[in-house]
Amino acid sequence: MAAPNITGTFTGAVLEDSGAVITGALTETANGFANTWAINSGASFGSVSINAAGVWSYDLDDTNATVDALGAGATLIDTFVVRVTDALGSDTQVITITITGVPCFTAGTLIETAEGPRDCADLVEGDLIWTRDGGLQPVRWIGRRRVEVAEMAGNEKLCPVRIAAGALGAGVPERDLLVSRQHRMVVSSDLAQQVCGAGEVLLPAIRLVGLPGIVIDTDVGAVDYIHLLFDSHQIVFAEGAPSESLLLGAEALRMLPQAAREEIETLFPKAAQREALAVPARMIPERRWQKALVAQSLSVALLQSGWRRGVRRQMQRQRVEAGQNGPNGWPCARPKGTPPSGTQISKAF
Repeated sequence: MAAPNITGTFTGAVLEDSGAVITGALTETANGFANTWAINSGASFGSVSINAAGVWSYDLDDTNATVDALGAGATLIDTFVVRVTDALGSDTQVITITITGVPCFTAGTLIETAEGPRDCADLVEGDLIWTRDGGLQPVRWIGRRRVEVAEMAGNEKLCPVRIAAGALGAGVPERDLLVSRQHRMVVSSDLAQQVCGAGEVLLPAIRLVGLPGIVIDTDVGAVDYIHLLFDSHQIVFAEGAPSESLLLGAEALRMLPQAAREEIETLFPKAAQREALAVPARMIPERRWQKALVAQSLSVALLQSGWRRGVRRQMQRQRVEAGQNGPNGWPCARPKGTPPSGTQISKAF
């Protein structure tokens, strides 16, 4: 009879901050002897186990510094080795896990909506959000995850980026803004055109650290991460600053927890609908061009002069067409007592 030989599922994929535990089934069919399964060597970025039936599981450690540093859509490979032993010998197999980073908002951020600026934590599916390209668009799905202070203690990689009021350009953002490292912000300038070949591009917030008014905030408390999904990738306005919604490709969709995946697939039953979720609203430059653009932006505003005024004019036109009213240049008035700028802190993205 032959020595043992492992067959079955050798790969898996998981989305950062999804909370999903990935599993796969293995079998040994070379002979009829009883098998003993074990982990031969563990994974680098998560915990792994295998049961007596040969079913392995992988639980990603979202607090790992390397995992947390992943950019939106960036991938990281993790591996571990399983072993089966029987009376005729043993066999080993490498299991490969693909980890993908995702962007998200954080509770406290004011998002421009049909009803005026609202805390993103209070949004529900169906709420109408003002977008850069499509006017009012309904939120189709919202995902949430809380990160406690204890999870961030001693790990600077878990701390968000603070973008001071006005750091992106005149009056943008309107208030200090905290964003997750991987969330992309819009950069719109002649310099972006020169360096990247596009007048408006999306850059992860972590790339902007070191520019005036943009730092890593190590004193932040617990945060609630919130994902906003639309019918397509959108540019929305958080504290008046342009940023992205959730960009959800097919691979990222497969890595969501089963309940979330089933909910999204119900909302978007057609393949063409799901494909639209993966098309970015703006160019996302290669990493080398991101670095080149930031390096040349030390004395250049990330949002060109007049950008905010132009967006307000566009949104006013859309407001009129939609029959909305707003006295301050945005489609609807800001809540009473909410200043357009200042030092109030909003934990974002």
